[in-house]
Amino acid sequence: MKIFVNICAAIVLIVTIVAGKIYWNHQASAEASSTSTLSNSASKVSSKNWEDYAENLPGSVKEKLKKAEASGKPMKLLIVGSQSTSTDPKAWPEMLKQTLNHTYGSLVETSVLEYKDETTLDFVRNQDYKDIIKEKPDVLLFEPFLLNDNGVVGITNTLDNLNVIMSHITAADKNLVTILQPSQPIYNATNYPKEAEALGEYAKVNGYEYVNHWSAWPDYKSDKVLDYLVEKQRVPTAKGNKAWSSYLEKYFTAS
Repeated sequence: MKIFVNICAAIVLIVTIVAGKIYWNHQASAEASSTSTLSNSASKVSSKNWEDYAENLPGSVKEKLKKAEASGKPMKLLIVGSQSTSTDPKAWPEMLKQTLNHTYGSLVETSVLEYKDETTLDFVRNQDYKDIIKEKPDVLLFEPFLLNDNGVVGITNTLDNLNVIMSHITAADKNLVTILQPSQPIYNATNYPKEAEALGEYAKVNGYEYVNHWSAWPDYKSDKVLDYLVEKQRVPTAKGNKAWSSYLEKYFTAS
């Protein structure tokens, strides 16, 4: 009987050892598989470079990014506009800046110049274009006061003033890449949408990139757009800033 008990004990011990080995082998295999999956995932993330995010950008901007990568000096993006292009931390320029920092890291340096309630005529008379020249940007994202000019300056004079502004800026840096964009849409406007179209045509004729973020907003003929605007429609609300930034984020990062 004693021999039988010893044999049973030996069998139990062997089974326990074998079962334990099988369990630990399984755990090790699962851990290795998990590690491999994470490694592959990390590899896919790390293998995505800036060119994957820049596919929507014109070749001239891509060249600036290539130069930044090679030199170690960031591409300087300068955002300029009216009170709609606000330096407020909750406004769309700051949202865009954060996205660019997250996407491109040290390759892109973004700054903002806001000229509250100015028209293109004010900008020329005050020689505010000198501020842009001092910044020495590689890329200029410019909202040229289209809404502030509406009903005050007139689109013909707006474009003439823009010619003056750009002639000074490009004379200082012929390699500057300029991207023009309209101010925000406003509810049920008549002439203003035509002025935005004229700005787009101006950009095309003069070789500037034109980004029309209006497609990210509700139709300007719908009263829904009023939820996106405050202060007599001269400044975007949180919704308006989000719409504006989301369009530009897709443009700049192909997201």
